[in-house]
Amino acid sequence: MALRKFTGTGRITDADYKLVKWVGKTKAGKAIQITIKEAINLGSTEWAFADKDDTVAEAVFTACYTQADLDAGKTDEPWEVEYDDTVVKAEEEIVLGAGKFYIGDTPIALTRGGGKFSREPEYREIEADGDRGPVKGRITIDGVRATLTMNTLQILTRLADLYTGLQEVVEQPAG
Repeated sequence: MALRKFTGTGRITDADYKLVKWVGKTKAGKAIQITIKEAINLGSTEWAFADKDDTVAEAVFTACYTQADLDAGKTDEPWEVEYDDTVVKAEEEIVLGAGKFYIGDTPIALTRGGGKFSREPEYREIEADGDRGPVKGRITIDGVRATLTMNTLQILTRLADLYTGLQEVVEQPAG
């Protein structure tokens, strides 16, 4: 029986940045997709082992800006939401929790507890003496952190895809 071994590398490489997406539907069956093209899992590796319970790993992929885009003055956020533009009724806007997570073009087959998309802007208010609160025109967005979280049951065959700074150890036969 051959065993596969993985270990931490202690460094981040280009291979640690992945295209991740969630593909789902609305209650009316209309398509919706959330995509992060350059995402990295900045979360910890935590597996809880309990008797008679399956291990569910949480992978939190954070959207990354590219240096080339920043150098070019592009400040668009590095994520996108696409949906069927024929959505016209309220019930067509209800997003169902069922969907599939992908790393690249490969679906993460088994999840439990689904996941979530989060966008956390960092606002800066330019305050002046006498202000009673926020003032229109003096609020800026300094940065945004967008994440796509997936709770996956399928861990072992996807280790290098799910976690940052891992590599497979290939042992040479003795002799």
